[in-house]
Amino acid sequence: MHRKLIPATELAEFIYCAKAWQLKFIECAEPSNEARELQIKGNFWHVAQGESLARSDSFRWGAYAALGLAILLFVFCWLGWAR
Repeated sequence: MHRKLIPATELAEFIYCAKAWQLKFIECAEPSNEARELQIKGNFWHVAQGESLARSDSFRWGAYAALGLAILLFVFCWLGWAR
């Protein structure tokens, strides 16, 4: 009995979405132009979201630093060290 080796990428595609695997490897279906355009738009959207999240992370760390400095200043003033 001859056994066909299955590539790991094909297994990953099957696990991710069995229907997409069936369309691609069994029925040899190709995505439509509209589907490709939607995928490109989706990829751009994901890139923009990633950049937005990266900016918000840097703003959050800046806010933490400002809060830490404000607490430190408050403690210095409260203890009377800032005379």
